[in-house]
Amino acid sequence: MRERLLVVVFLIGCGTGPLVIDARGDAGGGDAGSSDAAVEDAGVAMDASAPGDGGPADGGCTPAPPLPTWVPIDTGGPDGESVTACLSRLGSDTDDRLPANQSYDLTTFGGPGDEQPVACAGAADADGTWFYAANRQRFRCGQRVRLVDEARTACVIVEIADLGPNSCVEEAGEMPIWDVSPLASQALFGVSSVGWSEHRAVRGAPVGSANPLGACTLGPQRDRLRGFIGGPCDSPGDCTYADAVCLSGFPGGACSLPCDTSCPDREGPNAYTACTDLGAEGRRCLARCDFTLFAEGCRDGQTCERRPPTGTGADRWVCVPALCD
Repeated sequence: MRERLLVVVFLIGCGTGPLVIDARGDAGGGDAGSSDAAVEDAGVAMDASAPGDGGPADGGCTPAPPLPTWVPIDTGGPDGESVTACLSRLGSDTDDRLPANQSYDLTTFGGPGDEQPVACAGAADADGTWFYAANRQRFRCGQRVRLVDEARTACVIVEIADLGPNSCVEEAGEMPIWDVSPLASQALFGVSSVGWSEHRAVRGAPVGSANPLGACTLGPQRDRLRGFIGGPCDSPGDCTYADAVCLSGFPGGACSLPCDTSCPDREGPNAYTACTDLGAEGRRCLARCDFTLFAEGCRDGQTCERRPPTGTGADRWVCVPALCD
């Protein structure tokens, strides 16, 4: 018997060029309409082991401070309480806090014999025939998200269609959870049914809506971000979009773009972007930290740092040069 338990809550919701999404928060919502402030006191310890990305070594850079640790909420139940009893006591409660290093466990729902409606208006049912996911409490309906296994060798794009999992399940598993279509689990782990106690670890980061649903390819680490915002460059000509600038103060350079409050996104092995105030450099587009691409969220020689937005909304986690001696 599968260990996943679902509480349905009725809340009733390959391009070739960059897609502009105005000044989004890290959770994928627009700055004017939603907030990613939960990231401020959420997160899981960073994965410190990773092969290089082909960029320069850090050469004595000061280690980045650890990201804040994600701890499940205490639902207030007695010691040893079962998930079933917690659900009965608590009802339809969810936790909207984001893990700062984008680390989750995976579960599955829907499919033949388990077809069910979803909370996002206009989305197809959770019937196992498409690449859907729950997590509406953390991301907006329709947001596309890249999920990868811990080795970053398997990759899938899913779309937010439902609310959940319940806080009781995440408390029991002691991890935030991605609840996904059996197709997504099959793409990542070769199995179509996963329960919370299996602790199948994944990383999950929002991506632009031009990314097609289904299995995806990351390619070698040295090629991730290449040609787009955050990618390495010696000159603006290495950046494959109009009005590019190359930030020489970043190890290996960093493709960027002047901005006001908005930055573009591009499909493929690229990170979400953010308009960031760099002081004397002015406002520039930077890659957001993306642990689906890099074990420490950024290219070698860079570090994941919280920066205030240039418009409204909560802070963003972006990739900036590491502090070096």
